[in-house]
Amino acid sequence: MTDPIPHWPGRMFTLPSGKQVWLAEAGTGETNGTGGRELVLCVHGMTGDATNWTDLMAELAPDFDAVAVDLPGSGFSPPPGTPRGYSVTALAATVIELIEALGYGRVHLVGNSMGGAVSVRVAVRRPDLVKTLTLISAALPDRRP
Repeated sequence: MTDPIPHWPGRMFTLPSGKQVWLAEAGTGETNGTGGRELVLCVHGMTGDATNWTDLMAELAPDFDAVAVDLPGSGFSPPPGTPRGYSVTALAATVIELIEALGYGRVHLVGNSMGGAVSVRVAVRRPDLVKTLTLISAALPDRRP
C-alpha cells in the first residue's frame, strides 16, 4: 500500500469583487493561463472543500493545470456576507467571477453533488467560459411532480 497523496498547496485568491476564495492548485502552478495548458476547475459539494479533489488533481496534473476552489463558507474560504451567498445562483456567480479572473478562457468544469448544480448553473449562464462539463453524482432536483 502506498502513502496517501498529500493535499495540494493552496492560496487565498482575491476576486475582482473583493470576495476571497481558497484555491488548491496542481499542475504547473501557473493559474494565469500563460503556461499553454488547459485548466480543470473542480467544484465541491455541500459540506465539502477543495481537498475532496486531491486524488483527481494528482491524475490530472501531468496534462492539465487543475484548481479546486473552496466555495464561500467552505474549507478556508470566508463565509459570504449574507445567507443568500450560499444559494446555488450566488455560488455560480462566484465561480464565474473566478473563471474570468484566472484568465484561462474556457475551462473544463467538474462538479460533485451541490457543486454539480453550481457547475450546471455556470454552464447555462456563461457557456462561453465552459469547454467541457463533468458532473459526478450531481444534486439536480427533479421538479416534476
